[in-house]
Amino acid sequence: MKECDNMDIYITINEDKEPYIKDITDDKIINLTGESGSGKSYYADQYLNDDNYIVIDTDIVFSDEPSDNKESVELRKVFEGVPKDYTITNFDDFYIKLLEYFKDSDKTIVIDSAQYRNIKDYSLLKGKIIVVRTCINTCYKRCIERWKSINKGYAEEKLEKYSNRKLGMYEWYKGINRFLEEVDKIRRDDYGQKSI
Repeated sequence: MKECDNMDIYITINEDKEPYIKDITDDKIINLTGESGSGKSYYADQYLNDDNYIVIDTDIVFSDEPSDNKESVELRKVFEGVPKDYTITNFDDFYIKLLEYFKDSDKTIVIDSAQYRNIKDYSLLKGKIIVVRTCINTCYKRCIERWKSINKGYAEEKLEKYSNRKLGMYEWYKGINRFLEEVDKIRRDDYGQKSI
């Protein structure tokens, strides 16, 4: 990864940092990202029961599990038949379709996704960017503890398989750091103030 001038923006292995927040346009959109276990959903949940917000959790959109998040469940129709890794392979397309779907709403859209690291065209981004910068060691531990609490009576080999897969975050977070680098370069003037 190429180093940027402001090393302090990066997510690290051992040090928790305050969220990185940047307004890039005046659009009523909050782009919320960070590694799994960073606390994104905890952050987004503060908006869930507020009628002024629509909270979209990409994990719910691309899941078959029941959820009380009606807007995320509603979006399943839009993305029906697409693979579960769609936000990894086609995040730009996902973002465009999501904003188009809610373009007539006067509510603020909160998009909770770890997959912003896969965006290709940064000029698509609207509104406010929030990157939850919990350190990777904490994220990893939280993921394992959450998995164990959800899968009571689990078999040790299943825990080991999940734990080994989640070790990938020690590489994946570098994609969020690249995202931080690019977002940190954005000036509001570059984007103008055209609303969606």
